[in-house]
Amino acid sequence: MRIMIIDDNPNSLQSLSVVLSDIGHEPEAFSNPVQALARLQEAYYPLVITDIRMPEMDGLELLTRIKNYERTRYSDVVLITGHGDMHTAVEALRKGAYDYLAKPINARELAAVVERSAEHQALLLENKDLKQNLTDKVNKATSTLQADLDKVRKRLKSVVGIGTIVAQAPAMQQVLEEARIFHDDPAVPVLLEGETGTGKEVIARMIHYGEAGTETPFIAINCAAIPQDLFEAELFGHEEGAYTGSRSGGAPGKLEAADSGTIFLDEIAEMPLSLQPKLLRVLEEHAFYRVGGVKKRTFKARVICAANQNLAEMVENGTFRRDLYHRLTVGHITLPALRQRPEDIPLLADMFLQREAKRKKKLFKGISSSAMRLLLTHSWKGNVRELENAIERAVLIHQGSLLEAAHLSFIHGSPESRHKACCTPVIPVLTKAEFVLPDNGFNLDEFTTEIMHKAVEKFGGNKSKAAAYLGISRFALHRRLQK
Repeated sequence: MRIMIIDDNPNSLQSLSVVLSDIGHEPEAFSNPVQALARLQEAYYPLVITDIRMPEMDGLELLTRIKNYERTRYSDVVLITGHGDMHTAVEALRKGAYDYLAKPINARELAAVVERSAEHQALLLENKDLKQNLTDKVNKATSTLQADLDKVRKRLKSVVGIGTIVAQAPAMQQVLEEARIFHDDPAVPVLLEGETGTGKEVIARMIHYGEAGTETPFIAINCAAIPQDLFEAELFGHEEGAYTGSRSGGAPGKLEAADSGTIFLDEIAEMPLSLQPKLLRVLEEHAFYRVGGVKKRTFKARVICAANQNLAEMVENGTFRRDLYHRLTVGHITLPALRQRPEDIPLLADMFLQREAKRKKKLFKGISSSAMRLLLTHSWKGNVRELENAIERAVLIHQGSLLEAAHLSFIHGSPESRHKACCTPVIPVLTKAEFVLPDNGFNLDEFTTEIMHKAVEKFGGNKSKAAAYLGISRFALHRRLQK
């Protein structure tokens, strides 16, 4: 990949050029940012690495100009920051910088940033080609081409970090599509069902805020955390003297606090059976009374409920009201467990790793292939929440640039996983310690290529999954297979 380096320090230019050349790229060095900008108008450079502090033009102004020019706005710009430039680096990220590197530059961190940029540029190119095909053959475009384009767009969105909900799996994409539909009609109650940790509250907030956002309140209630004798007052509010210990002058409940926003009833299965008819009446009449009150109060909020139990079974068992269940399921979303959407695990894990490394000021930049295999084979009974907590714990305790399998050993330490390890038949696999080399020579290139082909076959032709499994970028995998 062609890489432009801009720095008024000749020693720094030389060092960066040597490192980039050693890892197979084509660096071109410029000590003058004005001359570099002129060169950018003549040729496309996928990646520009520039110092922040330079005479004539600083790195921030250079970034702004690059992003404002049609020819260069898709180039990735990485800034080199000194000790006192962190505020400028943050401002640069807001203005479209791809990443930044702190002085003194670590060669492994530089290589990791360049590899991610190469993958990003490959996706941009692929996306551009698909769009051009769609424009040229709009009357002949097939559903397969549309699916490929959608896939590239979603992958590109995850690479550049737009949004925090990872949904590459078709089942999760369907969840997000339904959430967008329900957002448009606040009068429709919505029931979210799924195992603990699948992200029901995240989807509830997505339904509430939509893509444009809203200033109306989002009021969440954990039905399992409220004592049964206080539940009604907590939900509906109360008038003065309604019961022993009631607040002087009365108090509004959560339904009033929600106003014209959203009331989110988490673990709705724990709502007392005696209160369920009152909630049903609120949904049907859009009005309610405070406990001990005679004044009817208008209810305008959207109602979203969540359950980690099967409400349909509870209806059959007589532990949840049938009429309320059918009213709540006008809008019904079932969230898949994480083990049912394994293609999202690498993206989720990387997102959590980058976030926690930034929060805890650690140097983690990626996940090793052995650690990724561990993440992909774990059962994740706690779903996304368990994965998030595991990554946070590993980042908190350990140091390094790559998250290794040893950092995650605790996730297989439960009695259940030990029993599984003892009692499940072992299938022979290739490991670092257990293989035998042939006596008559060994072709490493052929063996490496064969491993990559096997990985692609393992994931049904999905190169993104195969690359994540092998711990390399999709661009690197594609480049090797082309050879």
